[in-house]
Amino acid sequence: MQASKVNMFHKLSLAETINITDVQGDGNLTVSAGSGSTVIITTCLYHVPGDEHSCTHCRALVLPKPVGKPKRLGTKTEKSCHMYIDNLAMLTGGGKILKCRSIIAKLMKTKTDPDSQVSLRYAASLNTIYEGDFKKVSRLLREVQAILPDTVNETEHRLWWGNIKSLAKLREGKGDAGIVFAKEVLPLLDMLAPGCITAYLLINHALLLTEIAATQDDREDRQHFMKMAEKDFHHAIEHAEYEHPKQMLHSQSRVPRFAKIGLAFLYLGCKESAGNFKLGTSDVSLDDIKRAKNVIDALDRDGMVCDSGQFQFMVAKTCLHYRLGSYQQAYDLAQEAKVFATKHSFGGFVKFADSIVQYLQEYNV
Repeated sequence: MQASKVNMFHKLSLAETINITDVQGDGNLTVSAGSGSTVIITTCLYHVPGDEHSCTHCRALVLPKPVGKPKRLGTKTEKSCHMYIDNLAMLTGGGKILKCRSIIAKLMKTKTDPDSQVSLRYAASLNTIYEGDFKKVSRLLREVQAILPDTVNETEHRLWWGNIKSLAKLREGKGDAGIVFAKEVLPLLDMLAPGCITAYLLINHALLLTEIAATQDDREDRQHFMKMAEKDFHHAIEHAEYEHPKQMLHSQSRVPRFAKIGLAFLYLGCKESAGNFKLGTSDVSLDDIKRAKNVIDALDRDGMVCDSGQFQFMVAKTCLHYRLGSYQQAYDLAQEAKVFATKHSFGGFVKFADSIVQYLQEYNV
């Protein structure tokens, strides 16, 4: 065996299988190799008598083993963290803000491992976002950063940090900062198995792109951002379908609905931030309004699975009525959304709903 081939083998992992095939001729070659195999194909052009050229050397082509999505860890720690995030988010999304906060405080005293402490702080951060206390969110996320290096599932935790941070900025009305935090952790999607955790980041990134699209006066620019956001919303739904059937059960139902509500906002050219309500661009086509109506009608038939989703759905319907010119219906529904948010202690949403009411009052004088 030639020395060059020996050196090549030494560079390969001992776990890989080496297949060597000598090929002559100009035909096609199909090689079947098992998972984790490296295939070396040595090729020579077939020498035809009478031709002016001849085969003087051979080339080796190395085909790398296929790279797929990482497998889910499935450890007890990972399952516990997913349970905390999913169940506590359901309490928060159900308007049980104080009950959820009390449970988190008790768990923090008993679940002292770094991964649990990080996950519980994420649950507390989401709870605080819905309450509208963004300074407290920042403090909790700073605490998380100090613990992250000691965690087992650090990559997933870092992705979730970016997810919560970007969501907080979105709800605070600081979309420019939110898109930066979301983009920072998007590359981590390739390092994790798809599921509800990755789906939520895709939704938040899409919502931030929706904010950008709604501010574009140029039709082509708006369409560009809309396509990007639409792609992320659909990918989020696909990621949730890969979730383990026995994990994050609440999120498996919530993710598709949140993504579809986001699509409705996108088609209507509306923003979902908690700052002053603005419908954004006035250049919304009739086709986009019809698409939004179809999404909203489908959601109406399916129903919501949590109160936070119901609030956002009410706002989406408000935007639809406005786009259709039904200003009184839009105003009345905005008032209902404000009462709904107040009843469920969604402090951040109360401010948002109130800004919608103020915006629509001029159409009901």
